[in-house]
Amino acid sequence: MGTASCGRRYKDRAGVPPGITDGLCHRRFCGIMIRPTARLFLICLAVFSFHPKGIFASEGEQDGAVKDIVPSGPYSMAIKGVNTVTVGVPYAFTCSAKCTPACTFSWRNGNRTSTGAELTLQLKARSPLEILVCVAVNPDTRKSATVSKTLGVTVGPSNIMINGPSMLTLRVENNFTCTADCYPSCTYLWKWMWEGQPLGNSRGATLSIIPPETVNQETLICEAMDTVSHLFISTSLRRYVARLLGIYIVSQSGQWSVTVGQTFLFTCFVECTPSCTYMWTFEGKTYENDQVHVPVFHKGEKPMIKEEQKITVTQDHRTEPLTCQAKNTVSGATISVTQILTINNPYSVRPATQGVPMAGQTYSLQCIGSQNPASITWLQNSLPLPVSDRLVLSQDNTLLTFSPLMESDTGTYQCVINVDIGDVKSLGYRMQVNFGPSKVQIVEVNKGAVGKELTALAGSITALQCVADCYPGCSISWFYNGKMLSTNASISFTPVTPPNQAVLRCVAYDPLTMKNSSAGTTVIVPFGPFKVEIIEAQKGPVGKELTALAGSITALQCVADCYPACSISWFYNGKMLSRNASISFTPVTPPNQAVLRCVAYDPLTMKNSSAETTVIVPYGPVDVTISGSPSIEVGVKASFTCSATCSPACTYTWTVYGSPVKGSSIDITVSRYVATESISCQAQNTLSGKTATVNDTLTVSEPHWCGC
Repeated sequence: MGTASCGRRYKDRAGVPPGITDGLCHRRFCGIMIRPTARLFLICLAVFSFHPKGIFASEGEQDGAVKDIVPSGPYSMAIKGVNTVTVGVPYAFTCSAKCTPACTFSWRNGNRTSTGAELTLQLKARSPLEILVCVAVNPDTRKSATVSKTLGVTVGPSNIMINGPSMLTLRVENNFTCTADCYPSCTYLWKWMWEGQPLGNSRGATLSIIPPETVNQETLICEAMDTVSHLFISTSLRRYVARLLGIYIVSQSGQWSVTVGQTFLFTCFVECTPSCTYMWTFEGKTYENDQVHVPVFHKGEKPMIKEEQKITVTQDHRTEPLTCQAKNTVSGATISVTQILTINNPYSVRPATQGVPMAGQTYSLQCIGSQNPASITWLQNSLPLPVSDRLVLSQDNTLLTFSPLMESDTGTYQCVINVDIGDVKSLGYRMQVNFGPSKVQIVEVNKGAVGKELTALAGSITALQCVADCYPGCSISWFYNGKMLSTNASISFTPVTPPNQAVLRCVAYDPLTMKNSSAGTTVIVPFGPFKVEIIEAQKGPVGKELTALAGSITALQCVADCYPACSISWFYNGKMLSRNASISFTPVTPPNQAVLRCVAYDPLTMKNSSAETTVIVPYGPVDVTISGSPSIEVGVKASFTCSATCSPACTYTWTVYGSPVKGSSIDITVSRYVATESISCQAQNTLSGKTATVNDTLTVSEPHWCGC
């Protein structure tokens, strides 16, 4: 560090003219600011102050020649200092301005104020932005100027921490996370090493490492740096490597062959740091041993941990796996090894009767091996076998006799012998009783057992099976309508018509027992409906039309060709009338004409067909009317029409001059003068025969009659 010169003319105090001693240069040392990053910044500020009324020689004047100074400024203001500050770190700022004479300075920083050209700032808490304001005032003119500086604010880094597992595990990724308090953010740099030798580095908050198998421990270093201020902080931790390698089983006898009823010792060896727990599995059972603790982190050594397990063979398997699993108490990692043991069993069950076991016959089993007869018991399918009148044991319990054999005797038989270590089971003998046939059934594929009847559509294929309880097996024969159909257990059955009803039977035959049994079903082959007709009782089929008097009852039947039967529905005038095949039909008027339909539906073929007739209900005649002129002229033809309300139709008969005339219309010509002429018309219903008559009297005129 050095001092700052006040100018070129006055180099020291001795050369200052009289009367301007207050304008001397005051040499001032500004100080040193050191960041935590170990980067060193040296700032020297020279502040020159003059008496407000002092004089200063211009550069063009000779010594001793002075002029009055003209006040000016302040202008060209500036604040020197950093642009970003960190909470808790002190920073120095300097305010400058061109000013004659020298200006005075004051600062504003939020609600804080200070005086002087220098400002020392140390924030205690984070704020979004920090604004510095410097005001310069000319002491002569009292003029002022202002300059401001906006600072970015950062926090940290601080409170750095590494989180992760308490130990490293071989062959797997071990994940660690580094955190620190930073604002606005931090970047992270990782380094890890073993015994001072670097192993790797990476960037990011998360570290995943797989330790080499050659190291026992690693040192992790995390450095957090603020992205704006570039201040940094670091921390480290040491993690040891949990090891679990090289597991194997050793047999004390040196052999992997064991004998039922004896005890054998096996030892499990594994390279484990710091300690392991062990679990053995044999014959469906598990055995847990205590933890074995060893000194941690043997440098250059591979500590071998062993666990011993005594195995007693009591089952009848020919081979059995023996498994040892070791689990690291810190990492939780597991490793296991399995050894297949060959098991020799000196005890077995064998048949004592020649030939195959047959249901209904006598059969015996014998327990083979050196034993104490009083200690023998028998098992069937691993359950105690109860003795009965049909199941008999010999005096020494070595012989079991079935008298007779039954289908339920099929199973695995063992004799249990009590020895020094406990009960030992012999090798099992699987006895299969030959029997059958029984429980013969016809089964429809994907549907189940067929009942007494089987519905099969003509031409359709039905997949059927014949099943029976038989051992070792039965031959199958199918018969349909009394004829051989197939000798396969499964058939694709297609019914033949006629007949529409016939028996289908399957026969099961056991060649060993020389017995047979069968199951049958009646095959129903539905058809129809065809030839649907409406029949009137005692009259026969109804045609396209049916006449029925209003209020009268007509007995009707709907018949159709259906097998096995059809359901019948009646509809009259579009509405449901009945679901019976026979009905007593009474027409309802109106209408006097409507359709009567019967519909036959076969629920097996899911088809329907119908027959219909138009029901005519006679009505009338009513409202019989003669239309025409009420008067006629002699010699002139007059026409008249007779009409009536009538269903289905009426015929008309006129009476004119006492004579009948058929037809709905007539022409009348009067040949002589009479005062009046009477006519009548009778309407008759063509179906019911009912009649109605109307009379009319006509006036006769004669233009040429004189009346004398």
